[in-house]
Amino acid sequence: MNHSPSLRFFLLSWIFTHGIIYAFSVKSMKRRSSEMREAPDNVVDKEKFIEAINVVQMELGMPKENKADGDYTYAIGKTEAKLPVVFASGLGFAEAAKENDVGLVLVTEVSKQVSELGIQPFDTIVKISAQGGNGYEKITNSLGIEQTAEAFSGAVYHAMEHDLIDIDLVLNRLIKLNYMPPEEKK
Repeated sequence: MNHSPSLRFFLLSWIFTHGIIYAFSVKSMKRRSSEMREAPDNVVDKEKFIEAINVVQMELGMPKENKADGDYTYAIGKTEAKLPVVFASGLGFAEAAKENDVGLVLVTEVSKQVSELGIQPFDTIVKISAQGGNGYEKITNSLGIEQTAEAFSGAVYHAMEHDLIDIDLVLNRLIKLNYMPPEEKK
């Protein structure tokens, strides 16, 4: 079985904005025992989150972080954002996954307008919803890139059909925390 990263691109054209939203998939992550634990719908597994970000950063050619700069640990934060339908084309997605396995879908590209709403690169969308009619809601925590893109598109189209101006996103964000090991505290 080949574990080398591979990229898969998906293009979604948004007729209503004449923009393009894109996503790609990176097939690489190795299975860890911590991935076997079930996380709640609104929180992703921390180890899987860290590994997904590392894989995508490597594939995007971003410099690797130097651990010698200090010890740190991570926490997962949950945030919510209202994304105006007109800015829907301002997001790009990537999936880091093991071959034939569902990985974690990350936000990789964020337009200036979307970043001003509080959405950042390497956030992961765990829930997408839109009000109106009977409403639209999809938990995306355990979905692959195609299903996440379909859920995103579904929410946007639902919002448009019901004359709504935005969709609701629940996101997880990996937060790096610096700390000093106990033996070094003064």
